[in-house]
Amino acid sequence: MKGIVAGILLAIVGVILWLTTERMETPVISLHKAGLVLAIVGGAEALFALMGLGKKESK
Repeated sequence: MKGIVAGILLAIVGVILWLTTERMETPVISLHKAGLVLAIVGGAEALFALMGLGKKESK
């Protein structure tokens, strides 16, 4: 359950960062791109946690 919540929170933060920092420039990495990566990683983490939960219940 902890992995699902962490993945959803990470995805929400990533989407917010992705939507709000399109015109902001930083010297190292674009916050717009970092937000997109966080959203994808958060979604994948939540999905894998759900799959693990489903496998655990079916045993």
